[in-house]
Amino acid sequence: MIYYNTATSNTISQRQVLKDNPNTSFPVPLTDSALAGLGLLRLVNDPHPDFDENTQAVIDGPIEVRDGVAYQTYTVIARSADAIANDLANKKANIRVQRNGRLAETDWAILPDSPLSAEDKTVYQNYRAALRDVPAQEGFPNNALPEGPDQQPYESWSYDSTNFVWNAPLPKPEGEAYWDEDAYQADNTTGWII
Repeated sequence: MIYYNTATSNTISQRQVLKDNPNTSFPVPLTDSALAGLGLLRLVNDPHPDFDENTQAVIDGPIEVRDGVAYQTYTVIARSADAIANDLANKKANIRVQRNGRLAETDWAILPDSPLSAEDKTVYQNYRAALRDVPAQEGFPNNALPEGPDQQPYESWSYDSTNFVWNAPLPKPEGEAYWDEDAYQADNTTGWII
């Protein structure tokens, strides 16, 4: 627990309060009356404001005392152009590393001695072309990488080699839902769990 010292305008931990007062017995957690005797108030965090994490940051604002409680406030500030550009460059580099990893994982599929059929090789060639095109796509680096034919999430799902995604055998319902393969395998009518 953190407290606010009204005399010094500093924050102090409960541990430090106990350490600074070795000959005093305190109830733990410290009560409001014990805190008042030391000139301390409980420090409570105000809710964080909404902000655009790409162009703004939230920093600690001033501590405000309201109704006998100290509140840590927060302020939204604009991020510098350099910080925004650096984050974007790092995000692009990270996506390229992921993409290059997926390309390396599928190198075997296009080799002359690959055990794949000509049709399956074509699927992998198209997938790899889609991976190589990722940096040129509109919205890069914020769009998802294409899913590969070797990344099947569940046994019942089928691969769409045109859009490079795996599709569930049942349409996903509105809202939050997760796939339960065991439920689907049991009756082929249930899969999405809300």
